[in-house]
Amino acid sequence: MTALFPMFVKLDGRRCVVVGAGSIATQKLEGLLESGADVRIVAPEASGEVQELARCGRVSWLPTEFKSEHLADALLVIAATGNPAVNEIVYRAAQERGVLCNSVDEPERCDFYYPAVVRRGDLQIAISTAGKSPALAQRLRKELEVQFDESYIGWLNWLGKVRELFFLHQVEPGLRTRTLHHIASHTVFERFKSFHKRRIQDGSHG
Repeated sequence: MTALFPMFVKLDGRRCVVVGAGSIATQKLEGLLESGADVRIVAPEASGEVQELARCGRVSWLPTEFKSEHLADALLVIAATGNPAVNEIVYRAAQERGVLCNSVDEPERCDFYYPAVVRRGDLQIAISTAGKSPALAQRLRKELEVQFDESYIGWLNWLGKVRELFFLHQVEPGLRTRTLHHIASHTVFERFKSFHKRRIQDGSHG
């Protein structure tokens, strides 16, 4: 098997199609919506949650059977019908149109996989086993969630602000690189976390 290419994709405003509107499809919607994707759902019937999302304008729902033309202008499609025969039709249509396809729980019909993700603000750690063991990916996610706690949210925001300052001012590139790598070290992180912990404690006593 050819190695997968890991990447984080900007989906804001991009058309993403989900075929199916039951519990399987619903599980795949959160990440698409958080990314600002233009989500189109194709399914004759839909769960109450999907119908509510459509009423609120967060997704567009086409209450019909899937057709190849539903992939027009789409970047990717999720085949989440729970029906292998229908998923095969979606996959073949995607291949013909050059649209990336993920057929849920069917690795052989996937151009990409949903990773297990640890999210700490703008920090995202994605784990993939190329569909071989989602259970392992989930176990690793839980372990990493302990290692990378909520402190990383504030720290990453601080790192971003410091980096902006360095690029706003005329700082020698070598010095800038060395400094930015230093402040991203675990030692500085521990100092940052300790400082903010003391501030919280001082505030609680104030």
